[in-house]
Amino acid sequence: MKNSLFLKRACLAVLLVMFGFAGMAQTTFTVDDLNYQVNPDGTSVTLTGHVNGYDATGALNIPESVNYEGTDYTVTTIGNSAFLYYFYLTSLTIPNSVTTIEDGAFAYCSGFTGDLIIPNSVTAIGASAFFTCYSFDGDLVIGNSVTTIGEYAFDDCAGLHGVLNIPSNVTTIGIDAFRYCTFGGITVDAANPVFDSRDNCNAIVRTSTNELVLGCVNTVIPTSVTAIGENAFCGLDGLTSINIPNSITSIGAGAFSFCFHLTGDLTIPNSVKTIGAGAFFQCSGFDGTLTIGESVEFIGDYAFRQCSNFTKAVSLAKNPPELGNEPGWNCVVFEQFGTQTLTVPYGCAEAYQNSNWYDPIGLNGFYEFIEAEPQAVSEVENVISAVYPNPTKGAVKIEAEGIRNISVYNSLGQIIFENAVNGDTFEYDFRNQETGVYFIKVETINGVDIKKVTVL
Repeated sequence: MKNSLFLKRACLAVLLVMFGFAGMAQTTFTVDDLNYQVNPDGTSVTLTGHVNGYDATGALNIPESVNYEGTDYTVTTIGNSAFLYYFYLTSLTIPNSVTTIEDGAFAYCSGFTGDLIIPNSVTAIGASAFFTCYSFDGDLVIGNSVTTIGEYAFDDCAGLHGVLNIPSNVTTIGIDAFRYCTFGGITVDAANPVFDSRDNCNAIVRTSTNELVLGCVNTVIPTSVTAIGENAFCGLDGLTSINIPNSITSIGAGAFSFCFHLTGDLTIPNSVKTIGAGAFFQCSGFDGTLTIGESVEFIGDYAFRQCSNFTKAVSLAKNPPELGNEPGWNCVVFEQFGTQTLTVPYGCAEAYQNSNWYDPIGLNGFYEFIEAEPQAVSEVENVISAVYPNPTKGAVKIEAEGIRNISVYNSLGQIIFENAVNGDTFEYDFRNQETGVYFIKVETINGVDIKKVTVL
């Protein structure tokens, strides 16, 4: 009896499982060589691919609806990897019924040309949806209903140009969503609550953090921006120059990597504290001076690797910034850099020599450190001036006949104070300055004198 009851229950369980799976099964069908799957709502379908698979050719015109066995279905979704590696499709039309373009839907469809128009019905564009669709050679139009643009969504769509317009509803833009695109301009709808393009800067700025997340060849970085995001300018083929304002505190990983045509000098302003890994990787067009600001504390691996045409390098930081410590990297910040001589602040050569900035053969670093002197001025032997007390912890008194002007320089040769004088004495207070060596230039009716002062 117990065995009979057990068998009945077992059979019932099998039937429930069978019917359960049958109930969960989704209908699939093909219309006009396109494959569809009926969605759980029973009225719409997901486009899943083409009957010819990777060999599909020609224009892909997706219909708004299809009829199967007498029932009309609305096409609302383009499925995950539906057309992945369909190299031979040549054009794409997405209807105004589609609401979702899933991950990798058109990735590596490298034959698509013309404009790429995302209709107003679409709300979400998945990760890598159009990854490496590099033959699109027109404009990208993003519909007004889009809220989410996934990571790598348009990565390496290098042929897209014109102006990128980010609608008001877009609140999520994934990492590298537009990497290697060559837009001539960027605008963000003024009603967008998350992003902006302030001051007509031709960039996307995250409003809450003042981080520039995407730039283009015509970007002017506003002084209200405090960070340049990861890969923000990566691979911009037409970018020839960039001005980093003195408001930036961090430059993200890969921010300007593969910008081969940047030329001239590169100045990292004094406001910057961190430079991310690969920030200027393979920027081989720079052919002037690299100047690293005085506040830089950390430079990530590969940051200046293969910047092979710089002719001079200057660090204004008194303490050698830390060089690369990311797991999996090899601390090759300056490998194949253009010069192996680094100019450092006065009195700091030994600190750099004893750090990992030093490389005795210059393959990944510098083997010669030159200390900067104050700006060149002529000394006149017959000018007699006195500056005391020296060393000092505060004010010094300056005495000379007929003083006309006093200038105070730090050890980097930068003027930190200048004032016209009419008399034989002047007092300057160092209490608000850091300890170190300073230079006072005394201009008098008889000529110019320079005095070195040590501040304790």
